[in-house]
Amino acid sequence: MTFSEEQLWDEINAGWSRMSFKQRNLWEVIKRSPEEWELKGYGSCWVVAMIGETVIYYNHFEYGFNRSSWTSYGVIDHFQSLQFGLEQAVQTQLDIINSGHDVGPRSSGPIAGEYPGE
Repeated sequence: MTFSEEQLWDEINAGWSRMSFKQRNLWEVIKRSPEEWELKGYGSCWVVAMIGETVIYYNHFEYGFNRSSWTSYGVIDHFQSLQFGLEQAVQTQLDIINSGHDVGPRSSGPIAGEYPGE
């Protein structure tokens, strides 16, 4: 299954439109041109932001943005099954910056709906 860059930009633009002023400020610092990275054991996913040893990527298997550490450029280390909008993924990173630690979540409940390719 492929997820096009055009579809990704639709998701990015929709998330950006829902961001708060603080979220947009952080986004401007961490965003990057979308690049396909290998998600260990799953295939490729689009990385859209990077801060330190963390990336924000779009997981088209679960239809949402997630965060993961990375140790080798081009490889996403951890699968997460969150179905976050971009603004939620950026807010999670903002919360980590403000608190100094990551408390999760690591997964979310399913979101009802019809998904392409099923």
